[in-house]
Amino acid sequence: MEVRGRRIELPQLFLGLLSIAVAVVVTAEIFAGTVHDARHARDTLSVTGSARVPIEANLVRWALTVSAEGPQVGTAARLQRRQTAAVRTFLLHGGIPADEIQPSVVTSEEIVTVLPHHQRRTHYRVSQQLEVRTHSIDVVERVATGVGGLLERGVHVSAAPLAYISTELEKAKLDALEKATEEARNRAEILAHGLGGKLGRMRSSSQGVYQVTPRDSTDVSDYGINDTSSREKDVNAVVSATFAVNR
Repeated sequence: MEVRGRRIELPQLFLGLLSIAVAVVVTAEIFAGTVHDARHARDTLSVTGSARVPIEANLVRWALTVSAEGPQVGTAARLQRRQTAAVRTFLLHGGIPADEIQPSVVTSEEIVTVLPHHQRRTHYRVSQQLEVRTHSIDVVERVATGVGGLLERGVHVSAAPLAYISTELEKAKLDALEKATEEARNRAEILAHGLGGKLGRMRSSSQGVYQVTPRDSTDVSDYGINDTSSREKDVNAVVSATFAVNR
């Protein structure tokens, strides 16, 4: 056979065309497989997991403010000192150890009252805070119920609510985070199976803010909750995760 002056043997022509055809088929298969893999590499599943870990406070903080007023700062200071001593004795007799009662710095302020005819009256208030910090929660709860007796005796004391704290809070947060992540994976596996696929590796994840709430509370906040009003609490964690799904 001659093509533009060149002679080509038919067997050689046939083999050349066959080689080109095979190359095209192989290339098409490789390309098809690449497209298939690329398409399914984008298959993902996003889920949210949550977990609640119960925790109990093992520390309590309690602040009591003792104040006294008088026409002179010295008079107010002496009265305040006597009243602070009465409060301290009350706490000690209630079973709170002395080293768990921490006094703050004494503060004073001048109070001016405007009277008729451009007159003014000046007197002074002197205050000090006693902070109780102890693991003896039962003792403090019992003592706190007796503050009314101090008021009846004329002691000017203001008691803040008990603040319940757990020194194991950080560990409880990590436990809740681990359980929330596990729940997210379990949910994803169930959904992937229902879709006829197999769950792959985690692609991304994000964690919500912790909600430390009173036991069995359903309260949530965008900024998180850190409850100190209750002795028994729940540490709540939420995790959002995206997983690959293999077909």
